[in-house]
Amino acid sequence: MSKQFSRRGMLKTSFLGSLAAGLATFAGTSQAAEPKKDEKEVYDAIILGAGPAGLVTAIAAKQAGAKKVVVFEKKDRPDGNAIFALGSVCGWGARHQKEQGIQDTAEAFYAMMMDVSKQMGDPALNKVYTDHIPADIDWLEQDIGVKFKKIRPMPYPRLGRTCRVDGEGLTGGAQLVKKLLAAAQKNGVEVKFEHKGIELLHDDKMNVTGVKIQTPEGQKEFLSKGGVAIATGGFSANPEMVDKYIGGWATRMVLRGSKSTTGENISLTMPLYTKFVNMDQFHSGPIVKETHVNPADVLNSGYGIQVTTSGDRYMDENNTYVIKARTTAQKTLDNKAWVIVDSTCPVLEGVVAKFDRLNSPYGKADTIEALAKQVGLPEKKIVKAVEDYNNAVKNSTLDKLTPPNTYKKPHLIEKGPFYAIPLNGGMTATFGGPLINTKAEIQNLDGKSIPGLYAVGNSAGGIFFHNSAGGAQLGAATVFGRIAGKEMAQRASQAK
Repeated sequence: MSKQFSRRGMLKTSFLGSLAAGLATFAGTSQAAEPKKDEKEVYDAIILGAGPAGLVTAIAAKQAGAKKVVVFEKKDRPDGNAIFALGSVCGWGARHQKEQGIQDTAEAFYAMMMDVSKQMGDPALNKVYTDHIPADIDWLEQDIGVKFKKIRPMPYPRLGRTCRVDGEGLTGGAQLVKKLLAAAQKNGVEVKFEHKGIELLHDDKMNVTGVKIQTPEGQKEFLSKGGVAIATGGFSANPEMVDKYIGGWATRMVLRGSKSTTGENISLTMPLYTKFVNMDQFHSGPIVKETHVNPADVLNSGYGIQVTTSGDRYMDENNTYVIKARTTAQKTLDNKAWVIVDSTCPVLEGVVAKFDRLNSPYGKADTIEALAKQVGLPEKKIVKAVEDYNNAVKNSTLDKLTPPNTYKKPHLIEKGPFYAIPLNGGMTATFGGPLINTKAEIQNLDGKSIPGLYAVGNSAGGIFFHNSAGGAQLGAATVFGRIAGKEMAQRASQAK
């Protein structure tokens, strides 16, 4: 398949087209006179990364009174995970939810957040998220102009908690970035593209005072009264870090998001003796490597069996798509598997339409044997795997299969045509990073805050472990971005 037809290519092309005029407005945004040679430009707040977390931080700093705020983005455009995302914000108690009759409580929401993280998420950080998210969703809607779609209640843990951004022709995440860029401009935030942070500046007491930036003209140093916020995302696109912190098997996963999340949250902060947490944790999901089509719906359908390219079942099909994607990468050398279903699978129509739209290959045949032959799977093994599964369904012995299957309401695979849907395990975002406190301040190995250094969004560690509820990553970016912005503005106001 040619590159221009891939999901990634289509998303980025449409996003960049819509932003072309907007990005041009940032050229020459700063009205300040250029500093003299060797004179360092001073800001009230410096933010690294122009994704939702960084832009929210910058806007919040401005709204809290910071006079001179800048966002440095290493690419020539916003290029983080958000532009590929559906754009959901997970929360409770917001106006958008109350108007639709969604009933929820802080206690229930907090319990869900901790449950999803297997009780390993930082309790204080998750409590702050819970307490702040209602007002922060309102802020996105009322101050930033974000439009949310009508809420569709879903199974636990989402329920009525997912506020999905209306993409208006883009992904919801891309539209969110677009709205935040416009709000940043309106609030007088400078956004400088092709400005990559390469070193944090600090005094002899380890107070962060600024950052060294690689610019198109060379390296320059910028100072900040309010400190520096790291909003560069995680390290999912850095194979060396993925291998070091997660394992070699994870380097074979397909990137579901940005190629620009290369671990500056680690490399920039490590020299300051930062405490890193949850470094082996990440969010995963299924993807088709060649076309970036997402087959998650069929994996979540409760239908069919999942087999390797050798024709073996290798896991309990009653897992979530997150676990299925991760297990595929862990248990197969080629990080590839197939879902075998029949025509009774209720989500097939939508999944197949998506594959057809992006010219993404899949198998379809009138018999299991023909299906296996069509997609290059060992025919006899696949026929036997389906027969064994069907017999176990009829005899209520799914738990005796190897590996066991725990479907609560299993469905036979017997009505043609039959389908083989491919998948690769994909990595969406890493959860590990510098531990922050409830003020978004980065902590050092001595258990103290590093003065003037903040982390927000997927750059921060401590909030998530094992998994995250749908939309919680953008929710955390908003909550802690607003907190960091206010803290930086206050710090700048107290600077001598």
